[in-house]
Amino acid sequence: MLNIPFLLASSTVISGQVASKVMLDLTAYLVGPSEQELEYLIDLYESLCPANRLVKYKIAEFEFFARIVIPVLTVSGRAAAAAGLNRPYIEPVRQRIRDRRAFEVQFWDGREIDDPDGSWSFSCRRIHLRSTGLHAFVRMLIPLQADPDILRTAALAIADNVEIYSGHGGLVFVYDPWLKEAALDAIYAQARRFWGVDVEDLNRTLPLMKEGIKGINWITLLGRRFASTNGLQDALGRLATIPDVAIEPRQYGSVLIAGSDPVIGDQHRPDRSLDPYYAVASALRPLFLTHHPDFSSERFIENGNTVGWIRRFIEPRGWR
Repeated sequence: MLNIPFLLASSTVISGQVASKVMLDLTAYLVGPSEQELEYLIDLYESLCPANRLVKYKIAEFEFFARIVIPVLTVSGRAAAAAGLNRPYIEPVRQRIRDRRAFEVQFWDGREIDDPDGSWSFSCRRIHLRSTGLHAFVRMLIPLQADPDILRTAALAIADNVEIYSGHGGLVFVYDPWLKEAALDAIYAQARRFWGVDVEDLNRTLPLMKEGIKGINWITLLGRRFASTNGLQDALGRLATIPDVAIEPRQYGSVLIAGSDPVIGDQHRPDRSLDPYYAVASALRPLFLTHHPDFSSERFIENGNTVGWIRRFIEPRGWR
């Protein structure tokens, strides 16, 4: 278990409700996925998630989470069950992939954001924008009390088996989507202090992930397309000589790991713990986004410095 100070490990409460908290996250931005890749991602999550936390699932065809042991089957799901296919309840997702359409599939243990033991969840979604086409991601969230090495295992497995653009993993602020704006306002202040904790607004980030990387975290995934950018191989070669940074080449890209564990990067108590993060960011500087819509909160919008947060490890003054 990570040694996280009580101030950061405690949930943020707004109007008597838990609005945000810190968890462990791995997010990868996908080129596909193909049907086979989706099956692999679900298999991977099932291998990492405790059996008693594999409880519910959801697909785009309905608005609620159903229990895995009592699945709600569509017409295609019933046909898949009759044919003996594994997980017949996600057959509509397979069909959406074949049809190159948007889709979603989620798994969740049913534990709400205010649960002190945290929650386990998996989300793989694809959106279809008229202007830019298909955009997909996979995300795994696990409790802060879990072993962060689970993220490392998942990142290496994904980079070996699934075609990706990029990805990141480590500490992250998560929030109740019903309290998103207020939660992100509170997260704004926390993020100014704790540089090692990710901030996410996937609705605004996902469409940009074919252009560049959102940034870096404890774990950074780099797909083959970005890894082949001019000059990047030389930069990665230099990065490989830094003792606290590990570079793991895989079939579909590389996994960069900055230090032995994720760190909070407390700006009120500066130390050298973020040095590996700075080193990875410096090597990947040409890939960082130079534009991004402001995160969906008044404080990010009024200050207009979402890009400053994204580029904090290469242009620190933009976030101080």
